[in-house]
Amino acid sequence: MIDPRFFKEPNSLTLAQICEYTKIALPNGKDLEISFKGVAPLSSAGSTDVSHFHNAKYLEELKKTKTGLCFVTSEYADQVPPSTIALITNHPYRCFGQVASIFYPNTQLFNNIAEEAFAHPRANIGKDCIISPFAVIEENVIIGNNCSIGAHTVIKAGSVLGERCFIEPHVTISHALIGNQVYIKPGARIGQSGFGFHMDALGHFDIPQLGLVIIGDNVHIGANTTIDRGSLANTKIGNGVHIDNLVQIAHNVEIGDNSVLVAQVGIAGSTKLGNFVIVAGQVGIAGHLNVGDGVKIAAQSGLMRDVKKGEIIAGSPAIPVRDWHKQTIALQNLIKGKKT
Repeated sequence: MIDPRFFKEPNSLTLAQICEYTKIALPNGKDLEISFKGVAPLSSAGSTDVSHFHNAKYLEELKKTKTGLCFVTSEYADQVPPSTIALITNHPYRCFGQVASIFYPNTQLFNNIAEEAFAHPRANIGKDCIISPFAVIEENVIIGNNCSIGAHTVIKAGSVLGERCFIEPHVTISHALIGNQVYIKPGARIGQSGFGFHMDALGHFDIPQLGLVIIGDNVHIGANTTIDRGSLANTKIGNGVHIDNLVQIAHNVEIGDNSVLVAQVGIAGSTKLGNFVIVAGQVGIAGHLNVGDGVKIAAQSGLMRDVKKGEIIAGSPAIPVRDWHKQTIALQNLIKGKKT
């Protein structure tokens, strides 16, 4: 059940509206004005809830569900109980997410600029923005329309945010040019100086970090993630990138469009990832590498070489996943052989 202490009670949606939002054909013989009041998992949903089925592990829950409406693929449509309206789609989880976003849009707690916030007179803040208490907007910052800036967030001088950005509390943004509809979770640090210094017999010498962070549209950045600004070139995050919590992206790194970085990934400086790259949890990637489009890197891998387009790699040092499986099997056989 969605807790009303944290999420506003939603307005109801009719079957016709849901089909319109998700671009699914209207089902034959159904009351198009029947209304639904929220979303819920299959196991606890009731007749006024919307749910979804996208994982075969939950087939038994699908068969027993009491939900009023379920997004499901054609493969499993015949498993939906007669009391449930099945909306058939190739992307049930996406459709469910679209409807959930309409039921429960991001709610704002404050209107306009709170008295306790500070916005520099030479900051340019767009229309219908919400600046929460104790946020700091410095000189020459540009914030687009319909943005929300959380409490205690600091946006340093000269930074730019596009429209419809949602910045949660305790975020720091510096030396950054950020696109539209970017969502940054609490505690993220964007644009701080990178780990750049020279080492020799005379000792360490800090090198000025003179680049920026450039972030595209529709990017999600997780809690306590850090993205260093470039040294001379820029750090670049492409459109549609999703970054989990506790990720470290060093200076001059480039992340291609629609890539995904899972929690505790660390990427050293000047490495370039292509489009649609998936990096699983706790992966470490060395610096100055090139990773091609569509590469998948298994969890806890250590990448120390360039990777060609479409490869799937695993292990430390990371190698093609088939070779990694062979190594694992050979090691298991070796251990068994010693015991016998």
